[in-house]
Amino acid sequence: MKTAWGPPAAMDELYRAPPWHWQDRSGRLALWRWWVRDPFQGVRDLVPHWLLRPLPTPLVTRIGARLSQGQEQRRVEASARARALLRQLRPGASEAEIETLLRAHWRHLGRTFAEFSVLHRFWAEGRIEVAGLEHLEAVRAAGRPLVIAGLHVGSWEALHAGLSGLGVRFFGIYQRLPNRFRMRIADAARNRIRRAGGPGVALAPTLGAVFTAHRLLESREAALLYYVDEYWRGRVHAPALGRPLVIEGNIARAVRLASATGAAVIPAYALRIGEDARFRLTFLPEVPIGPQGRGRRGILEDIQALDAAIEPVIRAHPEQWMMLHAFRPDR
Repeated sequence: MKTAWGPPAAMDELYRAPPWHWQDRSGRLALWRWWVRDPFQGVRDLVPHWLLRPLPTPLVTRIGARLSQGQEQRRVEASARARALLRQLRPGASEAEIETLLRAHWRHLGRTFAEFSVLHRFWAEGRIEVAGLEHLEAVRAAGRPLVIAGLHVGSWEALHAGLSGLGVRFFGIYQRLPNRFRMRIADAARNRIRRAGGPGVALAPTLGAVFTAHRLLESREAALLYYVDEYWRGRVHAPALGRPLVIEGNIARAVRLASATGAAVIPAYALRIGEDARFRLTFLPEVPIGPQGRGRRGILEDIQALDAAIEPVIRAHPEQWMMLHAFRPDR
């Protein structure tokens, strides 16, 4: 079993150079993105990432917040989606309160992305406190397979760092980022966490990843960290937040894996505490998942149970939810 995030073979499989097709416009655009736009964006992202690495963690956090200023004006469509969801989640809030939450959202994301440079220090510097560990320990003591249903609330990477610091052997199916250079930044940050603290294993998001996850859960070799509120192909799959439940996305795959392997499902997230790089890693109580063979209705019941467990977290902390500005009620 490999012990690094983002192995080179997976990078080659996920990011393939486009063929040299100049005859049609789509071929020229693909070549432009691969050879010009993506490297330019990569340099723009990589240089700050490496410049921030030697700086003290609190300073990195403050720089991230400063760089995020004005995002609500620059990202007009994304901010409009975020405002719409904030009004839904806070029906009694004034427009001034909505704008305050929106600015807090962009500041939080600025801090979080800047902190990729210093993630490997979080545990050693005592920046992660833990709540609800008894829920995780009860599953581990019973020797059961474990699915950790991660949420992009607070710092999702602090969740990785916390699990490593606790010595939890886990693996995750990571999401393919749109730019191969940003993928390398994320891989490098996660590898530094692994070297600094503990076991973390990555599975590339290929067709065989779910089958590998099934095998690893059955063997009880490691827990599966699986983010159930992912954004993919224009849709945030969970929580439903008033939309009809559908059997799609990571939330559906998580309950199917748990049902097939008898795994316990424990939701988890690492909420930012205050304005600094300090986090509370919280493990929620186990979400009961039924056995296999109950058909579509049984799967929907399991999805509903997991959705009901994670929705209050999003409602309580919408400004710290990465997907706030991506959520669309019509998808």
